[in-house]
Amino acid sequence: MTPARQSPSWTRTVLNLLEQSLKIDFSAKERLITPVFFAAIILLLFSFALPEQPPEIRSRMMVAESLLAVFFAMQIALSRTFEAERNDRVFDHIRLSPIDSSAFIAAKLIHVLVVGGCVTLCTLVLALILQGQDFSLIGDPVVVAGCFLTLLGLSGLGVLLAAITLRAEGQQVLFPLLYFPLSVPVLLCSSEAIVHWLETQKWDETMRGWSVMLLAFDAIYLTMTLLMGAESVDSGP
Repeated sequence: MTPARQSPSWTRTVLNLLEQSLKIDFSAKERLITPVFFAAIILLLFSFALPEQPPEIRSRMMVAESLLAVFFAMQIALSRTFEAERNDRVFDHIRLSPIDSSAFIAAKLIHVLVVGGCVTLCTLVLALILQGQDFSLIGDPVVVAGCFLTLLGLSGLGVLLAAITLRAEGQQVLFPLLYFPLSVPVLLCSSEAIVHWLETQKWDETMRGWSVMLLAFDAIYLTMTLLMGAESVDSGP
C-alpha cells in the first residue's frame, strides 16, 4: 500500500512559491528596470529643479528625495503585484489545491520586499552621488533598518491593496487612490526617524517615538495583509 504523500510545510510552501515568483519576475527584466528607471528620473528632476542646499539641510533633502523616489517607484511595482497570476488563472489552482492562501500572500510579500530592496539600493546610491554624500551612509545600521522598515510597511500595504482591489473595476485607478494616503504614516515616521538620526546620531526619546510608531504601522499593515489578503485570494478575482 502506497503511503500518503504529506503536504509540504507552510514555510516550505512559502519558499517554493517565492522561488517561482522571483524566477518569473527576473526573467522579464523590465519589471525591475522600470521602477529603478522611474526612481532615477525623479531624483534627477529634484537635482536640477532645486537650488544648491545648505549643508545643514542637505541630509534632510536627500532622505526626502530618496523616500519619495522609492515611494513612487514602488507604486508601479505594487500595482502589478498579481498581474501574472490573474492572467494565468493561478488563483483557481490555489483554491483547488492544498496550498494555504496565506503562504501565497507571504511569498508575494517577500517577493515585493526583494524587488523593493533592489530599487531602494539603486535609489540611495544615485541620491548619494547627486548630493555628494559619503557612501558610508549605506552601511549605517540605523539607516538600513529604517529603510527596511519603510519597505516592510509599504510592501505590506501594497500587497494588501493589490489583493483587495483584484476584482474591482478600474483597479489601476483605485489602487493609487488608496495607496497614497495610507502610505503617509509610514513615510512620515521613517523620514523623521532617519533624519533625526543623521542630524544627531543619538538614540533619544524622539528617535524611539518615531521608531515605535513606524513599527506599529508596519505590524498593522502586515497583520491585515496576511488575514485580508488571504481571504481575497480565496474568494478569487
